[in-house]
Amino acid sequence: MPKLRTGLLAAVRTTVFFLKVLPTMPSGLIDRVTPSPTVERLEYPTRDGTATGDLYLPGTSGPHPGMVVCLGVVPFGIDHPQVPRLGEALARSGFAALLYWSPAMRDQRLDPVDIDNIALAYDRLLAHPGIDPARSGLLGTCVGASFALMAAAQPLVRERVRFVGAFAPYASMWTLGEAIASATRMTMSGRVPWAVDPVTRAVYERSMTSLLESDEATLLLRSLPDGASCDPQPLSDDARLILPLLTPLAPESASAALRQLPPVMQERLTQLSPLTYLEGLHAPLIMVGHDRDDMVIPVDESRRLVAALGGRAGVRYTEFGMFQHADPTKRKLPLPRLIHELGKFFRFVYPMYRQAA
Repeated sequence: MPKLRTGLLAAVRTTVFFLKVLPTMPSGLIDRVTPSPTVERLEYPTRDGTATGDLYLPGTSGPHPGMVVCLGVVPFGIDHPQVPRLGEALARSGFAALLYWSPAMRDQRLDPVDIDNIALAYDRLLAHPGIDPARSGLLGTCVGASFALMAAAQPLVRERVRFVGAFAPYASMWTLGEAIASATRMTMSGRVPWAVDPVTRAVYERSMTSLLESDEATLLLRSLPDGASCDPQPLSDDARLILPLLTPLAPESASAALRQLPPVMQERLTQLSPLTYLEGLHAPLIMVGHDRDDMVIPVDESRRLVAALGGRAGVRYTEFGMFQHADPTKRKLPLPRLIHELGKFFRFVYPMYRQAA
């Protein structure tokens, strides 16, 4: 009976989240039957000082399971209605959710410092009197999903992470960089053309040039899209090695150019790759989801990540045909298929609520 009650509670909370987070679903009844959340400004330490984030708290007595939500690069801005919708959906369904915003990602760059900072934010969240550390974890979308996985493997928190939810992560900056530079992606039948999303391309370019002097980085970025207008003669040795990767390349040339990057840049790519951290990932539940037609991060990255986890217990992988990179409003599906995809989304989310129940 206790297991049945726990399962039913998890199903109810999953339903609340499901109806509240999807903008196409009716959620008026949820607002009437669940207490309104409160939003608290929570300070947490980072390697660069103190940061502050919004903590969405359920309107019921605690302690509550908590999570740090890593939203990654959000091109539509932090004031977009979907951001508070997510926080409120998690709070109404029983989670206390701290939204983590990265200054680097808001500048469309990836920086390894966020790995430590997310772990520090999670450590601070667990110290909150309204949080139950035994039922808490991390959730991320897009590059935020990859950073959530890497943060969950940090020694500071890895034994206190009960789950990691990762929607549309990348597995390795090496393989993702090769895909972006060549505008191709690897499938089970070989490489195929890939129309790289403009935001993906921008983040790649700004991340690849982030270790250069600002004037030199600006010079390279201004030479885009093909790099033809950039004279390599006045560039530093490092910039000359990076420049080819900002131009169209064949897959084999992109791979070779990545291997010829300066050692510090090669180390950075490795630091930014979730595959590097799998040994330290101890969470008993790891949920990975990806849309097969994702144009921002190829689904092959999630497939590669799950394959590397090697059938580890507690790993759950779901592929969708409904989301355009975590956005269910951009695709119109026939009703039977829509119902099927919504059912998959419910089953994808449910284990997180079961783990926290």
